[in-house]
Amino acid sequence: MTETATESDPAAESDPPPVHSRVLDRLTSISPFSLALLGPLGFVGDQFPSLEIFKLFYLFGLFAFWPFAAMLVSAVRDAFSDEEQTDEADETDPRDWLVMDDGLRPTLAFLGSLIPTFLNPLVLRQDVMQLLGSVVAIVRHRGSLPSPETYAQSASYRLPVEGDWAVVNGSPIKDYSHSWFPATQRYAYDFVITDEEGRTRPEDADTSIENYYCYDAPVVAPADGTVVAVGDGDPEFPRGGGFSHPLKRSVVGNSVTIRHAESEYSTLVHLVPGSIAVEPGDRVERGEQIGRCGHSGNSAEPHLHFQMQDHPAFELAAGLPIAFDDIEVETPGTDVTKTADWTAPDTEEERQYVHVGQRVSQADQLDQTATETEPDDTVDNRSWTVGRLLGGVASGVAVGGILTVFAGIFLSTLSTIAVVLGGAMGLAVASRLFESVTAGRSLGRDAVPFPAGLAIAAGLVGGLDVVAGVPEASTVPLGIGLFGLGFLAYIVSWRV
Repeated sequence: MTETATESDPAAESDPPPVHSRVLDRLTSISPFSLALLGPLGFVGDQFPSLEIFKLFYLFGLFAFWPFAAMLVSAVRDAFSDEEQTDEADETDPRDWLVMDDGLRPTLAFLGSLIPTFLNPLVLRQDVMQLLGSVVAIVRHRGSLPSPETYAQSASYRLPVEGDWAVVNGSPIKDYSHSWFPATQRYAYDFVITDEEGRTRPEDADTSIENYYCYDAPVVAPADGTVVAVGDGDPEFPRGGGFSHPLKRSVVGNSVTIRHAESEYSTLVHLVPGSIAVEPGDRVERGEQIGRCGHSGNSAEPHLHFQMQDHPAFELAAGLPIAFDDIEVETPGTDVTKTADWTAPDTEEERQYVHVGQRVSQADQLDQTATETEPDDTVDNRSWTVGRLLGGVASGVAVGGILTVFAGIFLSTLSTIAVVLGGAMGLAVASRLFESVTAGRSLGRDAVPFPAGLAIAAGLVGGLDVVAGVPEASTVPLGIGLFGLGFLAYIVSWRV
């Protein structure tokens, strides 16, 4: 019950904050990624000369680089700050007991590894779709994304790993979350294994990925479910220390997505290439090994990225808060729940939320505990297969749009750009053939959709020249249009 304000209540008599304070609070709460979404409005200025001032919105696109700038500034500050300042900062750092590949050099290495990412149309497609997909998720939830206070999970979950692991990123508390935006990673976690000193690899060992304690460790299904999507074959860079593979094909690298209940999916990310032991449509049991912890995708050092989401597509999902069953928790450093004065909402007995800076492990007796809510056996796996295949075609069209923008920098005729897109399609086919030969397996039907999408993009661009008689056109709006077409098709493919 809420108490009524009285004369004896000083807080009731206090004046509201001044307008400028409220405005400042509102401005500081805006996510830089939200501002980056204003960047595409610059295309209005390209299309309508009378609205040329809209080109200024292109500048908002620079906010997409905010996380990298923030990491660099933080690393420089930590590297050059004096010892007293560092000690003071560490008093409230929940990870102060961890010894990882952080600091200026690894941060510069990570940022340097990301530079090719912005020239990689495969990864750029996923990055942009994550931003736009957050808008889709917000609309799907009518403006109010799931939170620990409003969301009640349907299934019962264990940790996706065995043994003792440290939480290096993630919390249901906003200030300590993995990434509050984009929405898909809001309640994600990053796990590593450390020794007693908090090191992720021996002190005298180099940054070869095999030296990290968590590398190649088993990753297990957190609950019974049906495998919806698998991504494999993404390369790993042989070293950590901030480096990720420059030719990565995906932000997540090698990954597995499992459906556990209606609108409840887990995604396990950065797995070792070739280690995934399941395929789409497989039923998995709680605790069953599905792969091994690796260093693929956007990874500064080997770790497991784990998240719950409300949708099978990583780019379109809203992250879901998750409380784990009967886990053992140790907090070697700062307790963020006390720092943030956060009280967990009521959960079922023996369920706990975990937070950055904690060391967690699964109770042994839970390996024999069944999931409370079984997946719906009426799920039509064929529909997921069709959605996945159509999603691959849509991704190909979207990547074709990005390539159109890039190619337009050097080429002026649409027929030539269409040839470039056709070459990209041939390269995609050759890459998949090479993978099938080296892996000793047949070329599956999942290898067809993406090249088919590139072929559609090439046909649309070439058709403007051959059919419509438009030999030259502004490639930026054309490429954006193709990307938008691919994104809309992607949404429809996954039955949003």
